[in-house]
Amino acid sequence: MQRRHLRFKPSTSLVAVAALLAGVLTAAPVQATPRPPDAASQRVDVYTGDLTHQQFTALRSAGIDHAEVAVTRSARGGARDARVRVELTITGVQARDLARRGIRLSLKKIAGKTASQRASALQEKVFRPYSGAGNIREELLKVAADHPTIAKTVDIGRSVQGKPITAVRVSKNVGRLKDRQRPAVVYQATQHAREWITPEMVRRLLHHYVNGYGKDAELTRIIDTTDLWFIPVVNVDGYDFTFTEGNRLWRKNLRDNDGDGQITGQDGVDPNRNFPYKWGYDNEGSSPVRTSETYRGPSPGSEPETQAQIRLFQRIRPKYAINWHSAAQLLLYGVGWQALTSSPDDVIHQAILGDIDKPAVPGYIPQLGAQLYTTNGETDGHMDSLGTLTHTPEMSTCEVAANSDPDDPWEPENCGSVFEFPDDEKLINAEVTKNYRYAIDVAKSAHRPDAPYSPVGRTVPDFAVDKFGTSYGDTQEAASVIRRSLGDKRMHYRVNGGKVRTVKVAEWKGGERFGRDGTHYFAEYRGKVKGQRPGDRVEVWFSGTKRGRTVNSPHFTYKVRDDRNAQVLVIADEDYKGVNPTYPAGTNAPRYAAQYVEAIRANKIRSVVWDIDRDGVPHDLGVLKHFDAVVWYLGDNRLTQDAADEPVQSVVGPFPDSQVADRAKDLVLNVRSYLNEGGKLLHTGETSSYFGPLRGANGGGIYFGLKGHPERPCFLSTSFRDDCELLSDDFVQYYLGAYDRAVVGKPTGFTGDGRPYQGVDADLAGTTSNPLNEAGGFQVTSTVLPADEFPQFRSWKAGDYVGAAGPYEPVEGKW
Repeated sequence: MQRRHLRFKPSTSLVAVAALLAGVLTAAPVQATPRPPDAASQRVDVYTGDLTHQQFTALRSAGIDHAEVAVTRSARGGARDARVRVELTITGVQARDLARRGIRLSLKKIAGKTASQRASALQEKVFRPYSGAGNIREELLKVAADHPTIAKTVDIGRSVQGKPITAVRVSKNVGRLKDRQRPAVVYQATQHAREWITPEMVRRLLHHYVNGYGKDAELTRIIDTTDLWFIPVVNVDGYDFTFTEGNRLWRKNLRDNDGDGQITGQDGVDPNRNFPYKWGYDNEGSSPVRTSETYRGPSPGSEPETQAQIRLFQRIRPKYAINWHSAAQLLLYGVGWQALTSSPDDVIHQAILGDIDKPAVPGYIPQLGAQLYTTNGETDGHMDSLGTLTHTPEMSTCEVAANSDPDDPWEPENCGSVFEFPDDEKLINAEVTKNYRYAIDVAKSAHRPDAPYSPVGRTVPDFAVDKFGTSYGDTQEAASVIRRSLGDKRMHYRVNGGKVRTVKVAEWKGGERFGRDGTHYFAEYRGKVKGQRPGDRVEVWFSGTKRGRTVNSPHFTYKVRDDRNAQVLVIADEDYKGVNPTYPAGTNAPRYAAQYVEAIRANKIRSVVWDIDRDGVPHDLGVLKHFDAVVWYLGDNRLTQDAADEPVQSVVGPFPDSQVADRAKDLVLNVRSYLNEGGKLLHTGETSSYFGPLRGANGGGIYFGLKGHPERPCFLSTSFRDDCELLSDDFVQYYLGAYDRAVVGKPTGFTGDGRPYQGVDADLAGTTSNPLNEAGGFQVTSTVLPADEFPQFRSWKAGDYVGAAGPYEPVEGKW
């Protein structure tokens, strides 16, 4: 049942059907606002409010970074009509701009004081500034003076205000040590000024090392053989600024963006969005707006703090780096600029960091960087481009720390914001020391980065085979991530248990959009099976040599199907075994596949059908890559769900249409990989690109399982963003060119306008089982991300609906 079409190629994304005018669905970005006379409006503070779904969606579109928004719980009402209570860490200028958009917030107060007022009234017991007598930089100088044979200070650069950014280099006979003479490891913190727990992490780790030298055999051996760099405060200006009145929650550096000689809400650049690698890839992973907390700066690497880090890494070429941040209890690694994208070296990170059940740091959750939300121009991605394996631990929130010791006076409800770690020696020491084992094992791993020491007892496999169960055609490409250091890499296969055949493998160089990250110690290698025929069973495995002996990968077997000389694969994604909607008992085949086959045949093109309910998710290499084009249709399917997915349970009640089955996520990722290598897609379905009622609340997308355990149903206990795994809407926005979606009523027809639908007119109608009443209209991505600035997302509308004018029931406009 053809409802609407989306067709694209990765390099030339386009969206079909009824693109809405720019600004209808997505509010314009927050623009720089003239500085008001009152200083309070310029302060970063915590604001709170109870928002409807529409207000939350507008908030997401208003240039407010995900990290600045905490969703607590429903203030009132049930799940369908609830308002959710949010806390935003923003300036008063931003709060007033949001009020003009209809999002009214109030300053959060505890005992009558705002977060900035409370911070100004506190007398710090443990936390200290960077500059000045008795503070952190002076302490770094003293550490080096007290341990001259193993420690020296190095100013790696200067800040915007000209302050030295000081590191302590620790290694045996450090005064005579040449760069790259020993493998280097960098421990750094405080790119974001307000994250006070992170300089304590690096400062105390430094003392742990130098005080243990000559006493602790493990630490002594590391210092004797490794070049360690400790940088407790990268953003020295911003960090010192957080100790001034009213500025506790300042995040950025102190670049005077508007040149007025004052630091206000218009100023500062996010040092962790300013690196050249993928700088400004989109406006979600970083912001072009000066008032945003993730403002990326005027150009790549524009900030002296960024330049200092780049120069150091280019100079010493660290094997590993740990870049501590707060606050979320996470261990982030790998690709950050694109959602849910693995890279070959991830097998190393996973061995070190572990999983949610056994993480390298107790209580933290290991995950891909862009599993939380996307970033671009950030540290990890750039350092990876220089050859450094980099992790970003997100240390504990104020609430988690306050809850950790029942006998201390700190209570979660007294936390002004998640970033205000309690100023308590016992809690700080506990948070820092639980990171020690992980940090030390990373240093021990520098000598053999691809065979690291693991605090969770894991080893790195030589092979990570990309398995599949079905193939087409007479030739099949197979792939495995393989350790680069293995010699004589080969692929082996045998057909129907016959003679083993051996072929050489070649390194995959990546596709049109991705595939080049994280390939320093591992890479994807591919070989070709030849001469297979329909009905054959083919066994495949890989091998290499390691210290003079042959090592083999796990084997896998696939079966070859007859492609009937088809050029097009029709993916029947009807989900007739699912629950949304529930199909009549006994349904065991797609209802609409034959209509697509006939329409394609009318154009003298052959096709075959892939039924997901029967066949599973089609693999990108095993299945999709054999076809010139793919038609992916939904039929009556609203969302791919099993009984366990519907509804999502939460502390405020159930949310329908808010989680999909894992196969929905796997299909998106496999289709994305197919497109990355030049495939073509036609995507159609009434509710295509529908992400349920929580899309605005969770950062953009739909859940596919519990955080760290996606095989378990999502449960929303504390955060719409952090509690569950999210299938991002980035694929729709950046590959299909549909930046946003709204229900447009009950259209009766379609009129082509853009290529390749110019001049095409078609009637639209539903069926007796599924009336056409949820059709989606789209905002074209290039109206939000202009093609001259973002050519990778170039997109255009294909046409307009006929008879789709309201009024209509906004299905996505409810909680």
